[in-house]
Amino acid sequence: MRRVTINDIARECHTSKATVSYVINGRYNKVSEEMVEKVQRAIKELGYVPSLNAKSLAGRGSNLIGVIIPQMDVSEKLIFDNPFYSEFLSGIEYYLRKAGYGVVLSVVTRDNRFEELVKKWNLDGAVVFGIDNDSMLKRLGDYKFPVLLIDSYITSPDYYRMNICDEEACYEATKYLLRGKGRTALVTGQIGKSKLLEQRALGYRRALEEAGEEFDESLIFQGDITFEYGQAAAMQILKRGDVGQILATADILARGVINCLQSSGKKIPEEYSVMGFDDTYQSRNMYPRLTTVGQNISDRGEMAGRLILKIINHEKVEKENYMDCHIIEGDTT
Repeated sequence: MRRVTINDIARECHTSKATVSYVINGRYNKVSEEMVEKVQRAIKELGYVPSLNAKSLAGRGSNLIGVIIPQMDVSEKLIFDNPFYSEFLSGIEYYLRKAGYGVVLSVVTRDNRFEELVKKWNLDGAVVFGIDNDSMLKRLGDYKFPVLLIDSYITSPDYYRMNICDEEACYEATKYLLRGKGRTALVTGQIGKSKLLEQRALGYRRALEEAGEEFDESLIFQGDITFEYGQAAAMQILKRGDVGQILATADILARGVINCLQSSGKKIPEEYSVMGFDDTYQSRNMYPRLTTVGQNISDRGEMAGRLILKIINHEKVEKENYMDCHIIEGDTT
């Protein structure tokens, strides 16, 4: 079967090769919205696949965007086990694929180097999760190419960021939980290793103090962000006997908490209220349906795709970009 070319797309859309090229390269500011949709539809119907090698050799980039997740402990399974990442990746891949771009996913450990990834794939840009230390940021900055930071609290003016208001979200979630069943516990990852989790813990503490409840560090349970640690934290909570509400900073933790409580014969929400954070697909389809903080994960992925292409194409983008989140009432509170 003959390979579909840009000429074929241009003929199908009754437009020029240059216009098709603008759409393929995400330069939507050069083309009308109607023509963008028309070209994207033709690309899909005709099965056009960009020649990445040819574009790279021609010095026009690879049409590849890196999605980079720094991970200090190579033994951790967080990226593979936590559905947050798969839903975010689904959103960004969907958006970039429509724009003619591919995604390269890499978990970068302390022993890896950003430059190897950038050079190997000739990336046009990168979306990078959760950078919290200056040395890693410096390594990334050495390569002088478009970068969008996700869930990062480094305030360098050299970078674009996309976050949610983590402190405010956990503040509102904790306020929602304070219903007098006993004390309110926080189940979370390692706060000292993540400024994002630090912000969420600050929101939890602020809500307690505003409600006149004594803040007690022993009510913060920290471990890996896994289903198994959620179970382990719940076992510790059961031994205390004074906790009635549990806020988990990730749905995967909340699901582990609920599994342990139910296995121990506890009724939810009659005896324990449990609230998560994310609103992942699994949590929407579990029983009982998890009450959680929804952050529109797939939409965040699409927004990240939109922003990184704007950055690549030198379009106007705010340095700090925030998306809303909201409480989704389920059956666990």
